[in-house]
Amino acid sequence: MAKYWIAGVQIETGKDTRKNTKKIETYIKKAGENSPDFLIIPEMFEIVAKPADVENYTHKIPCDLTEMLSEYAAKYNMNIIGGSFFEEDDGKVYNTSLIFNRKGAIVGKYRKMHLFDAFGFNESSAITPGEKPLLLDLDGLRFGVGICYDIRFPELFRYYSVNGAQVVFLPAAFFQPNHDHWVLNIRSRALDGTIFVASANQTGKYWVGRSMVADPWGIPVASAGTHEGFYITEIDTDRIQEVRKKLPTLNGRRFDVVLRNSI
Repeated sequence: MAKYWIAGVQIETGKDTRKNTKKIETYIKKAGENSPDFLIIPEMFEIVAKPADVENYTHKIPCDLTEMLSEYAAKYNMNIIGGSFFEEDDGKVYNTSLIFNRKGAIVGKYRKMHLFDAFGFNESSAITPGEKPLLLDLDGLRFGVGICYDIRFPELFRYYSVNGAQVVFLPAAFFQPNHDHWVLNIRSRALDGTIFVASANQTGKYWVGRSMVADPWGIPVASAGTHEGFYITEIDTDRIQEVRKKLPTLNGRRFDVVLRNSI
């Protein structure tokens, strides 16, 4: 039996990066006082910038944002899935999430693979896509990481599930008015892979909120609703095998037949 407490912070970012950073710190502290094993914060927690403005908000690693998250991970003895910010590296800009262990060390980096080129938003005009998934093991939990628009691409979540991930963590800034898509996608990716999907979203005027955790049956087990704040919930990874005994879809796949017949 392996049980973990997971917290997800939900905020509404504005145009002032200093105010946004102070706000995320406030909720990290509040959530941290509940002693979660893993804490998730939203995508672009410092600023949600239009593609034309992204170059004004880039950071190299390490930076003040990474130092802040490192300090809180160590202070509250928790692993942090550090939302995302705009990372500058070798002349390119990435939408990057860093993972911090309980000691505050950076132990993983995920760059958003599927860029948000939809609904008139052209993220790829300013951002370079990441090239690979991220699988990590911390405290006995094997997990993957995605960012926002990645949720619409089942292949990434299938990769994680067949490679042993028990949870996929998803920082996001999922735009209104697509709350029905948000909930449906999170529940579907959890059910598709019979895994947990744990998210932390932006909320307010422009984003759908509803940061949540869905279990391997596709059932939401925690939600932050539509207000700023956080959720905290306990997951039991034994639930994965319980569901897979009843619904062995991963074992029943016949993708080899599809490949063979498509040649």
